[in-house]
Amino acid sequence: MTVCWIALAALVIYLFWRFPQLRKTWYLPKRHGFVALMYHHVGVLQDPQEEQFPFTVRPEMLERQILFLKANGYYPLSLAELENARKTGKSTVQKPVMLTFDDGYEDNYTALFPLVQKYQIPVLIFLITDRIGTPGYLTWDQILHMQASGLVAFGSHSCSHRRLRSLSDEEIAQEITRSKQILEERLGHAVTAFCYPFGAGGFDKRVRPQVFKAGYLLDFSTKKGVNPWPWKGKSTLRRAFPRGGETLFDYHLQLTRGMSKL
Repeated sequence: MTVCWIALAALVIYLFWRFPQLRKTWYLPKRHGFVALMYHHVGVLQDPQEEQFPFTVRPEMLERQILFLKANGYYPLSLAELENARKTGKSTVQKPVMLTFDDGYEDNYTALFPLVQKYQIPVLIFLITDRIGTPGYLTWDQILHMQASGLVAFGSHSCSHRRLRSLSDEEIAQEITRSKQILEERLGHAVTAFCYPFGAGGFDKRVRPQVFKAGYLLDFSTKKGVNPWPWKGKSTLRRAFPRGGETLFDYHLQLTRGMSKL
């Protein structure tokens, strides 16, 4: 019997290796809860071998994804709505999702923002404060213009995007608190959301308490999955990661399994 199980396991491993389509998560049970979708660039890259290809969703695909959400009864949450659900511990929202964008690239203004305005859909952008106004990143004028729409909220992605768990306690505090101070001074209101640089590997038991000590209410990682709803803050907010080149079926898997493939 043991030999049979070993043979079966070997066959499964071979099939997963030989046929990548089998690594899709369609066979996993559906998960219900809050799905935070993680994006980076919005643009066009032709070569799948380019480093940023997985992190770049084409504008037309993002538009199709937004329409998919609307057609399938998903409710795009604003940051304020997520904060309120966290505070009260309850919500009447069914099938909540949130569109989040890491790093604050300039294409979030040139390619994403027109779609945000067209469909009146809220989004959350995490900014690396040291990079604001540098080539390829958002400027303060663009940030303030987006904020004025009432549809775009901003959170902190640290000052310099270093892996926080590799830093000293003093450096961690500086990365977390200084970025918050800068954003609050320029945006004119409290900044409550923080996103860990390098996501799942970017924090530990030493880092996370400092985020809340600094005054943030919500912390996002790149750990894959679907979050309990309402989220109560016991663990970091997991996110699903729609990649460049994926299909709407992959997007459906992201929304219902928290990931499109293993």
